Amino acid sequence: MKWLLMAGGIVLSLTGYMACMRSKVQRENPVIQRSLVKWESTGDSASSTQLVKDGQGHITSMENDLEVNRFQFSTDSLLLTEYSKTDNRIVYAFKGRLDSAGKLTGGTALVAYAARGTDTVLHKFEYDDQGYLVKEFRDYGKAGTYTIGYTYEGGDVIRISTWYNNELYNTKELEYYTQKDNMTGLEDFKFRKNVNQLVGNTSKHLVKKITSVARNGKLNYSFNFEYETDDQGLPLKLITRKGKKVSGVTTYFYAAKV
Repeated sequence: MKWLLMAGGIVLSLTGYMACMRSKVQRENPVIQRSLVKWESTGDSASSTQLVKDGQGHITSMENDLEVNRFQFSTDSLLLTEYSKTDNRIVYAFKGRLDSAGKLTGGTALVAYAARGTDTVLHKFEYDDQGYLVKEFRDYGKAGTYTIGYTYEGGDVIRISTWYNNELYNTKELEYYTQKDNMTGLEDFKFRKNVNQLVGNTSKHLVKKITSVARNGKLNYSFNFEYETDDQGLPLKLITRKGKKVSGVTTYFYAAKV
């Protein structure tokens, strides 16, 4: 009888040990992350945008109801094209140079949105020593030159100043939810939404408010943003307000990724 009790104790000990080990293994498994694959917007800018990604998670295509943007990479360059479904043609083509970190240093865009012809725009990008975009130059030839400066605080863009032919054109002031991380990695106010971090590090937090002021001090617009997030902090819904009025609602969709 005594040996039965001892055997039972050994079995219980082994069972507890195995359960503990299973628990440790489960806790050590990689956390399931979700990758943004689509968003749908209603309101002033209604659209549905689908993302296509490669095996490394880089966005290679962004398609909505009106256009398709494609990103083709080589070792030190990028070809970005925008195809208009309405016009049935490519309306924007950008050939860019990449540094060793995959950031754009410059490039040339052929812009053909208008039926009158094609414009050539030369781009140049400058970064600080932490990898944040601080200045962008856009040379439109005879049409003039734009210089866009970015000011940061705590890893977030708080001011975007645009000069046209060396005269201040407009200024955008930005506020953030400092407790909400920007986990989508997209920034609507940088070159091509800063897809794939083409123009350096993204702002760390979700934008709370954007206010745009013209060079004469007149208000262009002011938008407030509210978010619904999941338990990981990923945005599920973005509500955009102009004053108290809701001007748009964006819903985000994700795919599970280990």
